[in-house]
Amino acid sequence: MARRRERFERSDVPRPSALRSAVGAVVCVVVLAGAAAIGYLAWTRATLESHLEDSFLVDAVADQGSFVVPDGGYAASADEHECVLLLTASSLDEGASLESAQILAINTTQGTASLANVPLDARVGSSETPTTLSELFSAEGAAAVVEPVASAANVSLSHVIVATDNVLSEVAAAAGTSADELLRSAAGLLSAMRTDCNAEDLLALAEKIASVGAAGLSATDAPLVPETTTDDEGNVTETGYQVIDRAQLGLALGLLAPAA
Repeated sequence: MARRRERFERSDVPRPSALRSAVGAVVCVVVLAGAAAIGYLAWTRATLESHLEDSFLVDAVADQGSFVVPDGGYAASADEHECVLLLTASSLDEGASLESAQILAINTTQGTASLANVPLDARVGSSETPTTLSELFSAEGAAAVVEPVASAANVSLSHVIVATDNVLSEVAAAAGTSADELLRSAAGLLSAMRTDCNAEDLLALAEKIASVGAAGLSATDAPLVPETTTDDEGNVTETGYQVIDRAQLGLALGLLAPAA
């Protein structure tokens, strides 16, 4: 009579385990979460970088006319200046409304700064298409107002910052950081603004703002005067628009001085 063989389980064969399945599921979740986090960080960085060196603002800065010395006994300041147009808007999206416009003039020779509010009802743009600053911004966006403001104010703009709030203090706070640190630590600032500056330009500007105390400046209002036209017979008529008094603004910002 054949002897029945006994069956034994091998100890080196892994047994199915509910715990092992749970651990595997957790590992998969962690891996997927990590991949999602990396993707999100990469997307966030790319988005923040897109707010720097905005191509439309870069082109607008490049398209400005030349600074001129107005008639009436004025001379251009011998000091070096860097002027920045600061636009505060309801949002960074198309169709936003303009809430304030300021010109910051940094005197890099003297280590001082001046800040002027540009009235939103000031007429800017060519005489063929008269419009106010706020109307032009709402109709065509931030880039469209750069050259008209520079021309109307007789200011050569080095940079433009469009933001949803006054960001001078936050920009100044970025002084002393690196470009990589700026993208990591100033996400709130960069997400709320667009500028023609690249990271290095913005950090250089931050150093100047911090060094001259521009973040704490009180702004003066750019003076306005009635716009007039003169016909062929010499008759002077007001157009109903207000324009910036370029000479007085230049004096206020330190860009002009009385001629010797």
